[in-house]
Amino acid sequence: MTDANGTALYVHVPFCRRKCDYCDFFSLSRDSCAGYARLQEDYVSAVLREVAFYARHYEIPAWSSVYVGGGTPSLLPAADILRLMQGIAAVAPVLPGAEITLEVNPDDVTDELLAVCACAGVNRISMGIQAFDQKALDGVRRAASASSAVRALERVQAQWRGRLSCDLIAGLPQHTYPSFEDGVRTLLSFSRVDHISLYTLTVEDGTPLARRIARGDLRWSPEKADRMWVRGRNLLERAGFAQYEVSQFAREGCQSRHNMAYWQLHDYIGCGAGASGTRYGAAARDGMSCGTGTRWTNTTDVAAYNAFWGRNEPHDIDELPRTVETLDAPTQEFECLMMGFRTTRGVSSAAYRARFGSSLAERIGAQDGVFAQWKRRGLARVIPRAGDVRYALTRRGLLLLNRFLEDVL
Repeated sequence: MTDANGTALYVHVPFCRRKCDYCDFFSLSRDSCAGYARLQEDYVSAVLREVAFYARHYEIPAWSSVYVGGGTPSLLPAADILRLMQGIAAVAPVLPGAEITLEVNPDDVTDELLAVCACAGVNRISMGIQAFDQKALDGVRRAASASSAVRALERVQAQWRGRLSCDLIAGLPQHTYPSFEDGVRTLLSFSRVDHISLYTLTVEDGTPLARRIARGDLRWSPEKADRMWVRGRNLLERAGFAQYEVSQFAREGCQSRHNMAYWQLHDYIGCGAGASGTRYGAAARDGMSCGTGTRWTNTTDVAAYNAFWGRNEPHDIDELPRTVETLDAPTQEFECLMMGFRTTRGVSSAAYRARFGSSLAERIGAQDGVFAQWKRRGLARVIPRAGDVRYALTRRGLLLLNRFLEDVL
């Protein structure tokens, strides 16, 4: 459902220095792009035209959050970062206090970058560190080094006055338990960090990493990666970071508001090559099921994307270079449970009934079905609230999220 006060905006910047072996997100190495500097400049212009189109088409009153991800948005020249952020705000106002995030690579963190972020209205930096073990980074051909990550954190600690989120990955092929835990402690030594995304390495089919493991060039154990993640979680919790989603930890009041829009099935606009956006249907009413929603994914052909948005602005949404998926009521209900149970706050029975017109307790078997069985095992819990009841997994239950979803869905 759309926030009455605004809509979340995601902008994808697909350019990066070099793709890491584990990455399956859409991105392009700048060395592989002919005429990279001009392509990048044209890309920012194209994105701003797309943002303006959606703002008009959906009559968006304001942006509730803005997240610029990639790829590596910090590769953009300072002038383009400023042009992008100011252009977004010119299309529709950014709500006061809104979370405005820019993803950065440690190698790009300079005095100039931090200054332009502050000038552009960015109030939250998300830094992809992944590991402080150079051997582990080299094993997945990660471009940024461990030493550059430390230097970047030192610079941010000294100069940045906004929020700082960092990413870590547990279970890289060359990781040892001591080196991984030392890396978590290193990150925790920087007080400016208020949010940490701790992921277990997932080896995605078709990536260079998957091929290297299949050939036997690298040894990797998913069980070891899971055990390593648990050790990392324990260190974060002891340091005052509370888990609020499967892979997300934050100091009090520092949860990612933009990501919560995804997990709570709020509408969001996605712009840029390869970006996705979603508009959900109307809530159930008068015995009718919720309305049909729409999800789109933009073309990953950057040249074609630039060419389309470089022409006159389109008048018909069907012209756009994207694929569209219809979200019927069963699909939305599936996503509501799948996304909601990822979070420690779980799924609201009142919100579920308002959206789908039926009982959440009956759907998940809260009395004598699947949920009740998980609750008896200490893996699920009921959270009473004034005028509402939330159903959620416990700390132990979140470790078995996929199994729970298989049982309940």
